Amino acid sequence: MPLQAQVVTKAGAEIPSDGGILVATTWTNGPMNAKTENPVRSGWRLRGKKLTAPKIDVLAPGLAVYRVTFDGQAAMELEDEEHEVVATVTVSKAKVAAIAAPKLKSFVFVAAMSRHSSQIGTATLTADPPAGAAALVVVNAKGQPTSWSSAVNGRVQTPYAHNDCAMLPNGSSAPVVGETVTMFWVMTDGRRSEPSKAIKVTGKFEKPNPY
Repeated sequence: MPLQAQVVTKAGAEIPSDGGILVATTWTNGPMNAKTENPVRSGWRLRGKKLTAPKIDVLAPGLAVYRVTFDGQAAMELEDEEHEVVATVTVSKAKVAAIAAPKLKSFVFVAAMSRHSSQIGTATLTADPPAGAAALVVVNAKGQPTSWSSAVNGRVQTPYAHNDCAMLPNGSSAPVVGETVTMFWVMTDGRRSEPSKAIKVTGKFEKPNPY
């Protein structure tokens, strides 16, 4: 399936000072277009009192936050290259609580090779995702974000998943069994949690299945 950058932050959301508008590269049923796959779009602009180029922080391959700052007008719009509005938010000055780090129990990577190969990294947590969590990001021992997935309900998340029928954002890489990783949450308002404690990747290679 092809990839497409899409705004994750909900329309009208309140964005705190350490947040922003979250844009993610996700699968789509539309046509493949390399220009619209990248979540970092240098031609997009924020419209408040003035039209400005936002600061863009890349949190992981295919995951970026467009930072918003209060310029005297709380209502903000994010416009694309054609000045079409792609997001509407309200900048908030209210203080918000820090986001708890993911509490990891295990991270297991399984590679299965058959007629249709697949690779899955499954994270098991000891607590549910925080309210408003949009994504869980994996960071390798060198401090480089390597992959992410949309957060789902429950204590089992799959922040790396790939098969031979699907594409991943440029720069994504699989976890390496035996190495250590950390993870952090990304919220729909662009904030991120503290990193988790480091955990070693365990896993296995499944023998080929001809069927």
